Amino acid sequence: MKIILWLLFPVLLVACAKKETDDYQTDMGYEYFPVTVGQYRTYAVDSIIFNVSGSPDTVSSQIRETIVERLTDESGEKYRVLREWRQNPTENWQPNTVWWIVREKNRVLQTEENLTFIKLTFPVQLETSWDGNAFFDDRTKVKVGNEQVAFFKEWKYQVTEKGPVEVNGVQYDDVYTVQEAHFETSIERRQSTAKYAKGIGLLERSQQILDTQCITCTGSWADKAEKGVILSQVLIDHN
Repeated sequence: MKIILWLLFPVLLVACAKKETDDYQTDMGYEYFPVTVGQYRTYAVDSIIFNVSGSPDTVSSQIRETIVERLTDESGEKYRVLREWRQNPTENWQPNTVWWIVREKNRVLQTEENLTFIKLTFPVQLETSWDGNAFFDDRTKVKVGNEQVAFFKEWKYQVTEKGPVEVNGVQYDDVYTVQEAHFETSIERRQSTAKYAKGIGLLERSQQILDTQCITCTGSWADKAEKGVILSQVLIDHN
């Protein structure tokens, strides 16, 4: 009996080691930000733009983002994203700008205009936080309408939720919510939230980037904002 037990002992060790190894395998979540040449996503974008002088402007349009090329250089692989714009579905697409994506082992970078963002970190997990705007000064001002706005002031990225989300009548499971900004004073509001679906990428984004000098105003931000934007970006088509 002792001989049999000693013969079995190495087998049990191997079995236990294999189970622990299998259990340790981590889903990095790369599918929440897929980068495949030919992939496209189309969004409906609605925005209310506030200006110091004049009433707010309401703008609706569509944006299509297509990964058109993969390049390799000394820094690794990067992907060129063609962004096209049209005001309504009856119009032809017009080239708008080019963005770049670099997906590293532990994070994905996206360069929009001249600013590089860390959109997600891997593995994607609840409560993970990071400095998504680490590549530039968060006091950098961008033009919104006719005004200059410190758009990214006090942004702090954190994965806050995971669960099903319904968009345009379609149910998506295991969607991660990234709270990109959650900051407010009597004269500033910075709210930005992005949702990512597995196999698709960005599902929707909502933002309220608003400034006012009316310290005593008690109305809603939509009433007292003097500059900035309220924006909604929702997926309507993809492959």
